[in-house]
Amino acid sequence: MLFKEDKAARAEHQAVRENAGWYRWTHDLVEVTGKDSGKFLEYLFVNQIGKAAVGRSKYTTMLNEDGKIIDDTIVMHMAENKYWVSTLYAPQLIQWMNAHKGEEEVSYEDITQKIDMYAIQGPNSLKIVNQLIQESAEDLKRFQIKDAQIGSIKVKIHRGGFTGELGYEVYCEIGDTAEVRQAIGKAAESFQAPELKILEVYVRSLPVEKGFALRQDMYGLTPYECGLDWSVHLEDKDFIGKEALVKAKEKGNEYKLVGLEYLADSYEDICQKEIVYDRGVPCGFVRTAIYGYTVDKNIGFAVVKAKHGEIGRKLTVGSNDSPAVVTEKCWL
Repeated sequence: MLFKEDKAARAEHQAVRENAGWYRWTHDLVEVTGKDSGKFLEYLFVNQIGKAAVGRSKYTTMLNEDGKIIDDTIVMHMAENKYWVSTLYAPQLIQWMNAHKGEEEVSYEDITQKIDMYAIQGPNSLKIVNQLIQESAEDLKRFQIKDAQIGSIKVKIHRGGFTGELGYEVYCEIGDTAEVRQAIGKAAESFQAPELKILEVYVRSLPVEKGFALRQDMYGLTPYECGLDWSVHLEDKDFIGKEALVKAKEKGNEYKLVGLEYLADSYEDICQKEIVYDRGVPCGFVRTAIYGYTVDKNIGFAVVKAKHGEIGRKLTVGSNDSPAVVTEKCWL
């Protein structure tokens, strides 16, 4: 086996795939308010943020002036002229906002230390959520948010997550987090759904099997090179990096984010930025490598020159020429 299998990690991973699991999500949160908040976010991101109704959210990437991805986020429309941006890099996002604010009537604040969030993921996640809140969440569509209560505590329930399974996110005031945590734990216990404690599981092994990439996997590529064409609205709006992205689209992809299966029989570490070779010629580098406990394969993402990225192409990785093959970016 290429990567060291961990029995505890497998148990947590399979709990989410077959039942449910819950965990405190380690993201950052930026609140954006003001009359021009929607207009401002439209300019920062490639997706049509302004078309998200109150109570809905959108996945999107943010580009630099060269048309390259510098962040990917979920933008939630919380109320009229009020948005939450879920990112792993709030300080960098705020710096970018400062540099591009212009004359818009908009304010923004890092509220990561004010709002906590717990993720409940897996086939039984709705049952757990419905034990927590006073009204059923059954009517929630994906990327939809609703106000709810856990006892007397006001929370927000967002149907979403980073596992590829049915899932929900519970947002609460930081002062209520101990009570919310206890309530989730009690509800989850009745379904024998564990609290996930292994970061590698909910940040890597679960998402990668389903083809969910992190910002660091996509950083420096265009959305087209990552297969995110559907999220780009060139004809409908203006945004930072649009001019460069138009030129990049006309030129065609230089690189491609691909799935990679690692085929070696024996254990060997493969790290981020490990060089990928095609018949001895460098053609790219590894972005992530992990063991997929559901598919029982060594899998991950790599960035390769586009002409080397066709499905089924045999490559090697690292100085030991570990065999690998290009696959789709989703294994389940």
